[in-house]
Amino acid sequence: MKTKITSGISLVIPVYNEQDLVVPCLSRCVSSLSQDFETFEIIVVDDGSTDKTAEILESMALTENRIRPLKNLINLNFGCSVLRGMAAATLEYVVPNAIDLPLAPESLAPLVEQAEKCDILVLERTSYSGYVPWRILTSWTNRRLLKILFAHETKGTSDFNFTQIYRRSVLRKIWPLAKSPAFWNPEMIFRGRRLGLRIESRAVEYYPRKSGKGSFGKPHDIMWALYDMFRFRLLTIFRNSYGRAG
Repeated sequence: MKTKITSGISLVIPVYNEQDLVVPCLSRCVSSLSQDFETFEIIVVDDGSTDKTAEILESMALTENRIRPLKNLINLNFGCSVLRGMAAATLEYVVPNAIDLPLAPESLAPLVEQAEKCDILVLERTSYSGYVPWRILTSWTNRRLLKILFAHETKGTSDFNFTQIYRRSVLRKIWPLAKSPAFWNPEMIFRGRRLGLRIESRAVEYYPRKSGKGSFGKPHDIMWALYDMFRFRLLTIFRNSYGRAG
């Protein structure tokens, strides 16, 4: 019989108007996590969907109590939604993912085992397959800006915008000011490094979306991320506390 991991895992998945993906995504996650973990929860944050996403989530939660739906009354964007889900997590390790599962849930068991040796495990994509030219350009530009503005914090890591595995016990210490889709997670990692937390990296396979259209890379999201990025850089220069959220 396969030995299950005793550490509990909170999987956080924001969703917006993805009624066709909800059932296959959550069914796959429940099946995979049931095999590998003794305790888990799947926190699904409905970011103000206007289709049948909310109804489907409520229906699934009635038959599977490890699915915990949260609902934003209005669309707040990916960053706000994932942070809300992480704040609601109750188990030892917290892992953000997306509804199209770019991080395969079947890969979580060995990753959590490695995460037990650190406070934050940064997962870095082995490829950017499926990216359109615009996403390739914006991702490359984002990585270059992070390296230029935060040379110390980015040393030894090349990908801050896929996902991470956090010990829930450190989340309050590194909670970000940023809410933009592209800077909330780099800021949390940078805060962790400045506090001397144990941070490791691990290369993982990235699985591109097979249907529908992703929402990242929009001009207003780019401007929002730039604002968050430069604000945090200024805080690191002028404040010893670097604006740590309470």
